[in-house]
This record gives sequence, C-alpha cells and structure tokens, in this order.
Amino acid sequence: MKKLSLNDVTEEFKMITPEIHLFYNKETGEFEHYNELFLDDTDIEKYKKNVWVASPTAQDINEYEIMMDFAKQISDAHLQHRLVVALSGKGAFRRFKEVCLNTGLIEAWYKFKHKEYIAIAKEWCNNAGLAYEV
Repeated sequence: MKKLSLNDVTEEFKMITPEIHLFYNKETGEFEHYNELFLDDTDIEKYKKNVWVASPTAQDINEYEIMMDFAKQISDAHLQHRLVVALSGKGAFRRFKEVCLNTGLIEAWYKFKHKEYIAIAKEWCNNAGLAYEV
C-alpha cells in the first residue's frame, strides 16, 4: 500500500465541516467526501465496508480549540488578549483571522494550524493502521 502524504491528508481534513464527512479507501488510496445534506442514508452504506476508513469529524478536529491554543501561546499579553476576545461570540473565526492579519500574526497562525493538523493526521493514520510520510 502506498504511503499517505501527511500534507495531502491535512488538505483533505481542511474540507471537513459538520455536514461534510471524509472517508479514505484503503484499496484505491482515494479520499471521498460525503455531504449529508445532499445524500441519503442508502448512500452512506457504501462507507460501512471494511475498505473505507472514516476521518476525524469537524468536532474531533475542533478548529476553535486550535485557535484558542494558538492565542494562549502568544507571549505578548496584549495580542493574546485581542485574540481571545476575537474568539468570543458569533463571527469568532472571521474576527480571529482579522486580528491575525492586522497584527502580523497570520503566517504564525498558518504554521501553527498546519502543525496541529499534521498531529491530527498522524494520530488518525496510526489509529487506522495507515502508513504515512511527512
């Protein structure tokens, strides 16, 4: 079986939402997305076969928690506070990104997020018995 690229896995994981689920076919090495808003229960039956491995869900990945972890590791107390405040209430994702853009933290955020997604991808591969490469 071909080794999965963790970078490719993380790109697939980024498309997961509460409505969009991701499955990996161990035989073909391909990912498929299942959108529960457009498919019915009979469509999901195919993913119950042993050849398919379910990815983490949006809830498992929890990007909000990743953003909060990023904010907590910022050493500048003022910037940290701005990020934490941005994460409060409706529109948190947009406000968080705006603060990162306006304070020069956007590259650091993207690196941090990528590192977290890589860790999630490694854990998923290990739990599913899938070989991977960095």
